[in-house]
Amino acid sequence: MRALALLIALLLAWPAAAQTAGVIVRSSIKPQQGAVLGQRVSVFVDVLFPDQMPRPPRVSIPDVPGAQIVRYETQATTISDRVDGKSYVGQRFEFAFYARRGGQFVIAAPTATLLDTAGEPVGRVEGEAISLEVAVPPGVDPSQPVIATTSLTLKEQWTPSPSGPFKAGDAIVRTVIREAGDVPGMAMLDLAYAAPSGVRVYVDPPQSDDRVDRGSLTGRRTDKVTYVFETGGAFAIPDVVQPWWDLSAGRLRRATGDGIALTVAAAPTTENARDRVERWIYVAATALGVVALALWAGPRVLRWRNVRRARWLGSEEKAFQDLMATCRQGDPDPIFRAFALWRSRLPRTTDVSGLAEQIEPALFGGAPWSSVQAEAFAEQVDALRGKTAPRGRTTVLPPLNPVTS
Repeated sequence: MRALALLIALLLAWPAAAQTAGVIVRSSIKPQQGAVLGQRVSVFVDVLFPDQMPRPPRVSIPDVPGAQIVRYETQATTISDRVDGKSYVGQRFEFAFYARRGGQFVIAAPTATLLDTAGEPVGRVEGEAISLEVAVPPGVDPSQPVIATTSLTLKEQWTPSPSGPFKAGDAIVRTVIREAGDVPGMAMLDLAYAAPSGVRVYVDPPQSDDRVDRGSLTGRRTDKVTYVFETGGAFAIPDVVQPWWDLSAGRLRRATGDGIALTVAAAPTTENARDRVERWIYVAATALGVVALALWAGPRVLRWRNVRRARWLGSEEKAFQDLMATCRQGDPDPIFRAFALWRSRLPRTTDVSGLAEQIEPALFGGAPWSSVQAEAFAEQVDALRGKTAPRGRTTVLPPLNPVTS
């Protein structure tokens, strides 16, 4: 029986081994040396297939502590090569590596997930890690949001005009636009927006709007900052500074958005008797209306919320999201528990035995398990769900208003 089981396992693994046989994954960087803090380092990953490529693979590089790795899906290009006299065809994937500190880095080995003609994973091939030394140029403070590029501009706008007038409770919006060559907007770090006492600062999520012209990337990041004046007085809003290393000139530069000084009037405090009476009448009427609405709607809203939450907690979608979250943690025990719960909410005709067999040896047999295996397991679960999982949520309670005949 053991021999038969081994034979079956070998037969099952043979198609994947056949798909990965001869596939080459190689990595390179540019520049290979002389990179500085904040500079883009291009990481190229070539995946080459002997003779023909069934389908473009998926390529990933693990996160590197102290650095940011960016990749655009549109960057893959088809390539061909000859290795040891044999013809190969494949694709080149480009990643952008941005160091956030100086020193030695190890860019982890990339992983290529091979796909068959139907887009199903059939195997994984790993490349090799690459070492990289990143220098901190003289005069550069690594704790600042430094950018290394050949060109950078910073523009700002104020709305409304800083000339005023302003009173306590008013606000002014500062829009800061940064553009840099060869640096995408998402790789530009946050700037410091300080404010004096009596002014509250609210920073909106940044917006990126990059453009590519003839292969040249120009990154653009827009930040909107709102300053709310809580009291009256004279206020000075500081400058905002973007330090950047000029790769062409080999020197440190600073792009500055000028601050402003303005005077804010105190909020008016006088109020006549008629205004006070009208205000209190309005407040009382509004309060009575709110109380009545709350007494009527409160129980209904609470019942609706409880039913909705129960449906969500019992749904396949919730179980799937919990499984994906545990896969990112990498521990096989909680992954298996989450997988079992998700499996119980699938249609009975769904066959997930192949997935269970991948994790059971690590859970019950002491087989090794890694974050890479957890990631691969999550990808296969996601692929299976895309074909078989129910699209709607699983209902665990009867309908609120059943229809009777």
